[in-house]
Amino acid sequence: MYYGWRVVAGAFIAQFFVVGFFTYSITLLVGPVRETFGVSLEQVMYSMTAATLVGLVLQPLAGVMVDRYSVRWIMVGGGLVYGAGLLLLSQVQSILAYIVVFGITLSTANCFAGTVSASAVITRWFTASRGRALGITAIGTSVGGIAVPALISAWLTQGDWRLAVENFGLAILLVMVPGMALLVRGYPSDVGLEPEPAGDLQAPAGNSRVWQLGDIVRSGQFWLMGSCMGLLFAAYSAVLVNLTPYATLQNLSAEQGASLIMAVAIGGFAGKILFGVMADKLPLRSGLWIAQALIVIAFVGLYLTPEYQALLGICVVMGVATGGMLPVWGAIMASLFGVASYGRAMGLMGPVITLFIMPTYPLVGRLFDATGSYHSSLMVTASMVVVSGLLLTAVSLQQAQSTSQESAV
Repeated sequence: MYYGWRVVAGAFIAQFFVVGFFTYSITLLVGPVRETFGVSLEQVMYSMTAATLVGLVLQPLAGVMVDRYSVRWIMVGGGLVYGAGLLLLSQVQSILAYIVVFGITLSTANCFAGTVSASAVITRWFTASRGRALGITAIGTSVGGIAVPALISAWLTQGDWRLAVENFGLAILLVMVPGMALLVRGYPSDVGLEPEPAGDLQAPAGNSRVWQLGDIVRSGQFWLMGSCMGLLFAAYSAVLVNLTPYATLQNLSAEQGASLIMAVAIGGFAGKILFGVMADKLPLRSGLWIAQALIVIAFVGLYLTPEYQALLGICVVMGVATGGMLPVWGAIMASLFGVASYGRAMGLMGPVITLFIMPTYPLVGRLFDATGSYHSSLMVTASMVVVSGLLLTAVSLQQAQSTSQESAV
């Protein structure tokens, strides 16, 4: 077996623990944290804003470090801060302390042990199978989206949210960190190997260029993709983190609310494999457009407030969409900026995306507090996704795609 698939396994573990908690499980803590500190939904949402704000500083730093230093130890270091931070979070005694510790802990984990590091290391090991490898790595988010909420829910029934957070912090230190240390290697040359052969495909011309930070920032394509993905992630993340409160508003039980999160994760299985293959075979822009369309459809479905069974189907559609956009986005960035500059480009794009995400969490909270429903929020977020799709039309991928097509003839 090609050694690169072991690296995929290590990146899979990282995605399981980081995204499984940060994306899929935070929503389960919103209600208990509100009750513990006696605060509004908007105040709790500031914890997410704090995490994205810290990311403005950490993401570019992480991107540069990923291109220059050992990804293996960068991910291990991020995991150590992640586990220790959650143990500290379980002990806080005020909403302000919760916001600060949450913001630092989750942002550090996301920047150093999350998607940027995992996808960067995969692009170095794979060429012809890059889309599939990125898709399989991203499946870790879906498995985490099923298993981690189930664990958090079980721990919540045994005690309060503090017990759940403490137990998960221990799991990170005992499972995630050793797994990354054993499996992840930054480059094939670290173990005396070569990258995966390109097969019938030729790497895009952009892969031969080393982009400096200034070159990336001056690129119009960078800002188009940053705005496109910023709107997309802001809309999707804000809705997902409010999915459990939305379910409670529909008079669903806590177990049914957790099952909606799991449905999103289950849908992600199919989405990541399907779109991962598409990233290797079809125009990348088309793949991202399909994901955006599915998200809009899901938001419209939530606006219509259907019965529980229909909500499960809607959440599966959301999962397919988010599963699709991650590997396709990674493949687009590799095409635009190349493997050697992938970490820098993704790290710099993080703050751009953050500027879109940061105000969206409290906006959704404020709209809910003002109206008592999520209708206004769903209209706003669906519109953001539509604008994201329009921006994608201006991203130029023809050169990279034509290079691959010509080499295949």
